[in-house]
Amino acid sequence: MSGDPHEETGATSVQPLHSDHSASVAGPRPDAEDAGSRPVDPYDSSPRAKDLTTKRVSSVGADRPFKPAQLSRIDEALTLASRETGLLFSVYVGDLGPASRATAEAMFAKLADRHPAPVLVAVSPGQRRLEIVTGGDSARRIPNRVAALAALAMRGSFANGDLTGGIVTGLRQLADAAGAA
Repeated sequence: MSGDPHEETGATSVQPLHSDHSASVAGPRPDAEDAGSRPVDPYDSSPRAKDLTTKRVSSVGADRPFKPAQLSRIDEALTLASRETGLLFSVYVGDLGPASRATAEAMFAKLADRHPAPVLVAVSPGQRRLEIVTGGDSARRIPNRVAALAALAMRGSFANGDLTGGIVTGLRQLADAAGAA
């Protein structure tokens, strides 16, 4: 034995649920002091640090910019806005290309083929572009000044690094302005 307490006790590494950094569990297990003098009870079901940890795998990558909880928030905001107003709210997050407005309008046209009153919120974080497109009944219910105010609130959240919060805030403002169906 080298005298290292971690060698004797079999210390393990723990992955905290709130961080991507691992922490080391220090100190011996309660039964480690006399582990050499008595056998370990195979029926002892008391949890060990190793049993309580789960390897954290990040589901957020370059191809998935949102965590499941963030997607849930956006989905809930979309569902509520559409249900309350009768308009079809849609969000696009991704590259809009060099002609961002034209790309957003092309996406909007596809939505307009499926629904008489769509609203598209298109966000390109990499390009720092935001387009809100309305048409038909949605344009009558959401004036340009309201869309501009929603865009301003969204940009404020985006500037603070809160993409999800900005999208949710914008959807709520647009839905509030459109009113009930």
